[in-house]
Amino acid sequence: MKVRTGLQFVIILICMLVTVLTGCRRKSAEASANGSQRGQDSKEFHVAYAAVTTSLAPWVVALANEFGEMCKRNDWKYDIYDGEGNPTVQTEQINSIISDGDVDMVVLFPVDGEVGVQYVKDLTSAGIGVITMGSDVAADGQALVKCYVGPDQAGMVNIATDYVKEIYGPDKPLNYVILSGFDVQYDYILREKAVNDGFAGTKYNQLAVSYCGASRDVAMEKMANYLVTYNNLDFVACLSDEFALGAIQAIDEAGKTGQIMVVSIECFKASIPMIKEGKLAITVTMTGRNTILRLEEVLKAYLRGETPDYSQFSLIEPVTKATADSVSPEY
Repeated sequence: MKVRTGLQFVIILICMLVTVLTGCRRKSAEASANGSQRGQDSKEFHVAYAAVTTSLAPWVVALANEFGEMCKRNDWKYDIYDGEGNPTVQTEQINSIISDGDVDMVVLFPVDGEVGVQYVKDLTSAGIGVITMGSDVAADGQALVKCYVGPDQAGMVNIATDYVKEIYGPDKPLNYVILSGFDVQYDYILREKAVNDGFAGTKYNQLAVSYCGASRDVAMEKMANYLVTYNNLDFVACLSDEFALGAIQAIDEAGKTGQIMVVSIECFKASIPMIKEGKLAITVTMTGRNTILRLEEVLKAYLRGETPDYSQFSLIEPVTKATADSVSPEY
């Protein structure tokens, strides 16, 4: 009888132990599942936008505004940093993001493509993912970037250079100048290279390149100087409509309206009348909204655990006199 009672006690003890262990395993599994869910929960997601600037040009203003709206509609925590077009300022901001340690992803529009490489290295070392937007970092830092989101910089310029070759043919001797933006900004580096590549093998002669920052007034001044320096100028390749509008004003004031072709990219509202009047031959659309919509798709893909392709290009379209009435520019 005592043996039976002792055996029953052992069996009961074993059952209790199994129950406890099973419960522990269940709780552990539930905790793990909940932790995984929190990691994938978009409402826990914190993203920072380190912008080249949020105010110096219509394009970057649109990006910043649309970025904020994207985060609000997805209930994501977000910060926007204005780099003020200054690498020193942006470096301080990146260091601040790293030291705070509560950001999951940084969307980076680098002021300087080369300096941006170090940002990517530092952020990656801190366990913070990086997506570039609008402009990429230099090539030697791209392996650490998850993807680039924005317009195909070379593709936009190719549309404009192809238009010139279609109008004039590649074998006609022509002289041209380039009005560009910031010489260290990677998007402008790519755009300028695309002009050179697009006209390679033609008889077009590049006379000069000028950097206008983000200023229409500077572009007008540079163009006015070119009109005095060169009396054989056939066309000007503008790497933003900001510069095209300045160039057109200089051409008009010099009394040379219609004598020099102006081609450009970015498509401002003010460019549409210029196209209709024949003062601007072609531009190419590039909107903040289309870029942010693509960014939104990419961020949601990462939250699902997916890995999108590196180049996530937003929509671009050519605008000429034939299509100007059907276009509604963003800025």
